Amino acid sequence: MSDAFGRIIAEQGLAVPATVARFHVAGSGRYRGRADITSGNLLARLIVRLAGFPAPGRDVDFEISTTPHGGGHVWTRRFGTRKTRSYLRYDSRHACAVEQFGPVAIRMGVQMQGEVLAVQVLGATFLGLPLPRLLTPQSASSEFQTPDGGFGFDISASLPLIGLLIRYQGSFDVPELR
Repeated sequence: MSDAFGRIIAEQGLAVPATVARFHVAGSGRYRGRADITSGNLLARLIVRLAGFPAPGRDVDFEISTTPHGGGHVWTRRFGTRKTRSYLRYDSRHACAVEQFGPVAIRMGVQMQGEVLAVQVLGATFLGLPLPRLLTPQSASSEFQTPDGGFGFDISASLPLIGLLIRYQGSFDVPELR
C-alpha cells in the first residue's frame, strides 16, 4: 500500500526518480542513512525541541520507518537518539497529503521540478481549526535520487515571524522491491 505521497504521484502521473518511487510505493519499511540538521534562532530551537525534533548536528545517524496504520502511515524519524513521530494520510477531498504532528495537521502537495519532487505546504490546522498564514509553517522540502542511487532529502520548516525552524538534509538507501 503506497503512502499518501505515492498516491498523489500515481494520480498525477508524475515521473519521479526510481528510488523516490520505491520509497513511496513500498508502504512500509525501515531505512538508515545520515543527516545534517540546522535550526534557527533560540525561539525556533525551543519550538523544534518541543515538537520532538533534534538539536543541530552534522553527519547524524538517521533512520526513518513507515508503518501502515488505519488509512495512513506512521512515520518515525530517528536522529541519533531523538525520535519524532507523525501520521501521514491521503485527503481525497483536497487530493493532498496530510501530516499530523500532535495537534497540528499540515496539508501538502507535490510537484516535479526537474528531477526533484518538491513538497509545498497548502495549509495547516491546530486542533482542527485553520491556522492563519502567519502561523502556518512553510516548507522548501524536496526528495530526489542521489548520484549513487540513494534517496536524497532536503526538508525544512519555517514560520513567517520566526524564520527557519529546522532543516535536515541527507540520504538513505532504498532496496529494490521484491
